Amino acid sequence: MRVAIFEDQFVDNLKPFTLIRPSFALRCGPSLLYEKVLKAFPNEQIYIFMRRHLCEAFISRMQHAERINGINNLSALRGDGVLLLNGRWIVDRGMIPEGDEVVAVHEGAVVYAYLRKTSIEKALEVSDSVEKLLEWARKEIGEKRIEVKGLINYPWDLVEHNRDEIRREFNAFEELNGVSPREFRGLEIMGDEDWVFISRGARIYPNVVFDTSDGPIIIDEGAIIFPFTVIFGPSYVGRDSWVVGGKIREGTAIGPVCRVGGEVEESIIHGYGNKYHEGFLGHSYVGEWVNLGALTTVSDLKNDYSNVEVYVNGKLIDTGRIKVGSFIGDHTKTGIGTLLTTGSNIGIMCNLVSDGRPPPKYMPSFTWYIQGKMTRGPGLKKMLETARIAMSRRNVQMTKAEEELFQRIYEETREERDKIIELYGRRGR
Repeated sequence: MRVAIFEDQFVDNLKPFTLIRPSFALRCGPSLLYEKVLKAFPNEQIYIFMRRHLCEAFISRMQHAERINGINNLSALRGDGVLLLNGRWIVDRGMIPEGDEVVAVHEGAVVYAYLRKTSIEKALEVSDSVEKLLEWARKEIGEKRIEVKGLINYPWDLVEHNRDEIRREFNAFEELNGVSPREFRGLEIMGDEDWVFISRGARIYPNVVFDTSDGPIIIDEGAIIFPFTVIFGPSYVGRDSWVVGGKIREGTAIGPVCRVGGEVEESIIHGYGNKYHEGFLGHSYVGEWVNLGALTTVSDLKNDYSNVEVYVNGKLIDTGRIKVGSFIGDHTKTGIGTLLTTGSNIGIMCNLVSDGRPPPKYMPSFTWYIQGKMTRGPGLKKMLETARIAMSRRNVQMTKAEEELFQRIYEETREERDKIIELYGRRGR
């Protein structure tokens, strides 16, 4: 059997994060969504189908490239049965029936589909894209309506499933050869010691508390936990990340090479993020290469306890939740003392400098908020220069493919950016 991961038409609901990465490269718990597929199907050939303009930049950073047999190559699916998986789905192999042809649909979206060899051959005769292949399958094989919890429709869904994914993936870490917490002098465990996994390359200073009363704690390879840190489970601290005297509350996943201090609760920091200083981050998703200045604070609860609304594709969406923080795109930076209001959606490569008042609830990509005004900033050339400097501080170079992708997105978002800046200027504060 071959396994294919695909993006679908709902990918725009996951902006700003899917502006520069496929939907299956988002983080939930210790791993990215496509990494969960690789773990669920360790012996199968894996193929991926994604927006073409993202391919080169994604490949330049992709982990586990050796497991990927093809990208956007429909003809490679010939010769065997194929299981197609929606890239927004937190895959649950136990839900997929063995051997039966099926197109499983939830709320209008294909979650997974299994086509036998003969059906694949027929579908490929009339299909030049994975979208058309799935259309053929829905018509010829028929749909099976299913109920599924792990289909990610909006960024806040990733945050909601985060704690469960940390719990679920803890079992895989347990199978590795970790270090007993007792080997670290001054590490205090509140709760079950068996719910702590510490990689052999991690360092933990004295005067650190782990509380596993509500779930496991995972400290990955090369991570450093500095003194006067308390971590509540379920939480994950990623490869080569530092926690610098922080209060890391339950439901938090910190990706690789981050620097995190202050208070963090029920949040995902995708990777290469900097929140070194005091300030609160709650019920939020933060993209890569984001720098949150000292005392940056996110509101995740309204004073009247009503549902939080978030701007998605120009419309306010009721999240159905009373606790929702901010969604902050890659390479965005905040100045000291920045205050983000409940349900903020901040695009990529934005720069927010506080004047004591919260910036607008929605900031288009590549915009600056300075002295209470939304502006176009210094232009893309300067923004790219800043991004390169930030990346070099972690010994990473921006690839040519990434630079070309930013240039493309800058042009594609220009009309929206100009319109909102003009509208904001007419309305004033």
